[in-house]
Amino acid sequence: MPAGEPNRRRSLPADLVAGATTALVGIPQVMGFALVAGINPLYGLYTAAFATAIGALVTGSSYLKVMLSNVLAVSIYSVLVPVPEADVPTTLFVLTLLVGLFQLGFGLVRAGSLTRFVSNAVLTGFVTGAALLIVLGQLGNLTGYELPREAIRILAVPDLLFHAGEIQPQALAVGFLTIALVLAFRRVPHLRSVALAVPVIIATLLVPAVFPEVALVGDIAAIPAGLPVPAAPDLALAPGLLVPALALAIIGLVMTVGITETNPERDGTIADVNRDFSGQGITNILCSFLQCAPASGSLSATALNVAAGAETRAANLISGALVAVVVVLAGPLAELIPLPALAGILILIGAELMNRPREIACIWKYSRSGRWAMVATFASTQVIPLQYSIYVGVFLSLAIYLVTSTREATVVRLVPAGGGMLREEPAPDRLPGGRLTVLSISGSVYFATLRAIERSLPSPEGAEGAVVILALRGRVEAGTGLFRMLEHYARQVATGGNRLILAEVDPRLLTGLEGTGAAAVIGHGNIFVATPVVWESLMEAIRVAEAGE
Repeated sequence: MPAGEPNRRRSLPADLVAGATTALVGIPQVMGFALVAGINPLYGLYTAAFATAIGALVTGSSYLKVMLSNVLAVSIYSVLVPVPEADVPTTLFVLTLLVGLFQLGFGLVRAGSLTRFVSNAVLTGFVTGAALLIVLGQLGNLTGYELPREAIRILAVPDLLFHAGEIQPQALAVGFLTIALVLAFRRVPHLRSVALAVPVIIATLLVPAVFPEVALVGDIAAIPAGLPVPAAPDLALAPGLLVPALALAIIGLVMTVGITETNPERDGTIADVNRDFSGQGITNILCSFLQCAPASGSLSATALNVAAGAETRAANLISGALVAVVVVLAGPLAELIPLPALAGILILIGAELMNRPREIACIWKYSRSGRWAMVATFASTQVIPLQYSIYVGVFLSLAIYLVTSTREATVVRLVPAGGGMLREEPAPDRLPGGRLTVLSISGSVYFATLRAIERSLPSPEGAEGAVVILALRGRVEAGTGLFRMLEHYARQVATGGNRLILAEVDPRLLTGLEGTGAAAVIGHGNIFVATPVVWESLMEAIRVAEAGE
C-alpha cells in the first residue's frame, strides 16, 4: 500500500462533503455567470465540470477552484458583445484556447512576480467596477424588461427607468424572494454552505404554481442531457481575439495570485503561483475542445471549498465530477430555473464584491496616487470594454510605481550615533569644507531615479578640503547611468581639491566602474569593496578618511 494512501482515505469523507457542497452551490452560480458572460448556461456547466476537475489535477494549489468566475464573466461579455449571436459559441471556444495559451506562457516564464506591479488600489477599482457591471447586467433579468445587449453599463439605469411600465412585478417578486432567502439562510450556521443553492431550488419549485409568467432558463437556452463531443476550435478566428485573450489571461493571473496567497497549503506554505498559471493554461487549452468558457481561479468558490472542509485537491475533482453527473442525468431540469432567481443571486454577489468601504476609505485617505488610480480604473470599467480596463490598470500601476520610486530616491547623510550605529539625516545642500560627510542612497536606483539622486548630492562648490564618502551597499544592477553619474560627481568634487570615496561597493558594481573608466577617475584607492559584514567597509573608509591616508 502506498505510504500516502491512508492519509487519502482519512481525508476522503471531508473532501466528499466539500466537493458535494461546492458542486451544489456552483451549479446555479456558474449558470448565472454564464448569463453575465452572454453565453448559454450549458457552457458554464461544462466549465464547472471539466475545468474544475482538470484544474484540480494540474494546478499548484490544493484548494484553488478553477471555473468561470464573476470578473472573468463580465470581461467575456465585453468581448462577445459585437459578435453575432450565431457566432458566439465558436468565438467563445477559440477565446478559451487563446487564454489558455497565454496562461501557460505566463507560467513557463514565471510571471508570478510581475503581479506585484499591479497595485491594490488599481485592483480595488477594477473589481468594484466589474461588480457594478454584474449588478447592472442583471437588472433586465431581475425586472423582466429585456435590456439591449450593449446597455449593461451605467446607461442601463436610465433606460430601465424610461421603460418602467414594462417592468414585470412577478419577476421582481421572484428575484427579491431569492435574495431574501439567501440572506435568511446565511444567518443559520448549518445552512450557510447551501445558502445560494437552496433558494434557487425553492424559487424553481414555486414559480410554475405562483408566478407562471416569469421567464425561465429554458426560454433563452436549451440544456440537453449529456456531455459534449470533443471538437477543435476554429483557429481562423484567433488573430482577432489575441488582444482580448491576453487581457483575460492577465485578469486571471492577478486574481489567482491573491487567491493562492490567501489560501495556504495545509502545512502553511504558499503554493507555486507559476504552476497555478501553467495549470490553468493547460486546463483552458484542453477545455476549449469541450465547449467550455475561459476559466481561472475563483475567489468565492475557493473560499467556499476551504470553508466546506476540503483537505486535498480531491475535493475539486469530486466537485467537477458531480457537476458532470448532474448534467448527464438532469441537464434539462436546469431549464426550469427562473431567470430572476439567478439574477438575484448575481446581484447579491456583485453587491458583496462592491462592499469594501474600509479598503476604499484606507486607499483614499493614505495614498493620493492610489486614490486617483482607483478612481480612474473604476471609471474605465464603465466607459470602455472591461477587458481593456485591465490594461488601463496595469499602466496606472506602473506609472504609480515609477513616479513614487522616483520621488523617494534621494541621498541621506549618515551620522555616528554611538555604539557603532548610524543615524539618518537629510543630506546638506553643500559640502562643508574641511570636514568628512558620509552619505548613502535611499530608495531605488535605476535610470529613472538617477537624476533625482544626482540633484540631492551635496554641491562641492566653494568647499575646500572636504571628504565625502558615498555608501553603495546593495547597489548591484544600476547600469551605466550610475557609473557616469559617479564619474561626473567625482570630477566636480576633485575640482575644489576635495575627495570622493565609495564604500560598500559590490564586486559586480566594481567591475562596471572599472569597465567604464569611472574607477580610474574616482581613484582605485578611494573604492572600498563590500564584505559580508554590513558597514564593515564603510567603517574602514571612515577610518582612512579621518586618518588622512
